[in-house]
Amino acid sequence: RLADQIENFAREKGYPLRVPHIASIFWLSFSEQAIQRADQIETQGMEKFKSLHHELLQRGVYLGPSGYEVGFVSAAHSDADLDFAADQICRALEVVFST
Repeated sequence: RLADQIENFAREKGYPLRVPHIASIFWLSFSEQAIQRADQIETQGMEKFKSLHHELLQRGVYLGPSGYEVGFVSAAHSDADLDFAADQICRALEVVFST
């Protein structure tokens, strides 16, 4: 659900972002291509993630600090938590892609 909301938003905006996920694990990939290995991740994508991470901290959403790390959704996250996170990630993406 969280991954789909973010990926749909990015697609509508034309942002090169994929959110691969399996069950409760997700990853933000600043690429339109499917990434299979770490060496396929471009430096520009890591810079975008760094900007996103900084923007999200200011918005009350914490992701791991490295663009190589995955995120986790748990039973402790309510629907309201996930909606808040998705909304803030989408707003932060607008900032990241406007610079």
